[in-house]
Amino acid sequence: TVDITKIPPLKQIEGFVKGHDIICKHGFVHLKKFSDNSPACVKPQTAQKLVERGWGVLNEQTAWFEYTGIECQQTPWDKYGSTFASMFTKTGLIKQYFKVEQGITIFESMWTYYLNAHQPPACGQPADSSYYFLVSQSYIDKMSNLGYKKVDNIPSWAHSVDKS
Repeated sequence: TVDITKIPPLKQIEGFVKGHDIICKHGFVHLKKFSDNSPACVKPQTAQKLVERGWGVLNEQTAWFEYTGIECQQTPWDKYGSTFASMFTKTGLIKQYFKVEQGITIFESMWTYYLNAHQPPACGQPADSSYYFLVSQSYIDKMSNLGYKKVDNIPSWAHSVDKS
């Protein structure tokens, strides 16, 4: 067996570990860098200094929010690109929407969807896919006021749409 704590955070991500699931070795804490959302494992004293300097945020100081759209209606970020763009293409558009329109930095994006062909919901009904956004706890009130639902956990079958 491999001791994942001996694998650096960026290598864990390359190995398809989700960014929020990074595991640091004993005595280190997980940070997310604001400028590029990259993970870092640092000593608690270093983490405190980096957070105070605005370099990043502790993983424990983040929160997940859920957005489930309405079938046949545009999402808030659709004006930044085609409604038919793939989710992987939309990732940058979603982050741009939140940063430019709302002043919120998205650390990580996940989404759920059905793999099997099925009848989509009728127009006006909740869509059968959901988006999940990891943000700093300092944005909890803002995200809630925008109508996003704070969730404690995201579904284990949610798919990463970025490597941050």
